[in-house]
Amino acid sequence: MTYQMKNYLLWFIALILFSEFMVDGFDKLQGHDYFALRAWGYSCSFIAILGFGEIVLASGLLIPKSRKWAAMFIFALTLVSTFVFYAHQDIIGLLISVMNIGLAAIVIWYGSNLSHAH
Repeated sequence: MTYQMKNYLLWFIALILFSEFMVDGFDKLQGHDYFALRAWGYSCSFIAILGFGEIVLASGLLIPKSRKWAAMFIFALTLVSTFVFYAHQDIIGLLISVMNIGLAAIVIWYGSNLSHAH
């Protein structure tokens, strides 16, 4: 795969993750996700902090110098959310989290020098 193709793929995946985490973060800040998370025992302030963090991480994906670190934090955050969705038997959330883990791993891989090895 050529460098230019990898760059397009990296931007495409970063934009997918950006849009998903930006929308999800704003939903949390506006209170749309409060009902399910509150029912699971999470506080409103924790949900708001989580929403703000998702917005910051999503924004970090658009900055090339911070993209790899933002993807690493998204990877870690999504691992935790995978466990939460599994514990609460939310299959759709679990599948979306697994997809996000894969997309974040691709961004980390293409953002590192490992993808340029022969």
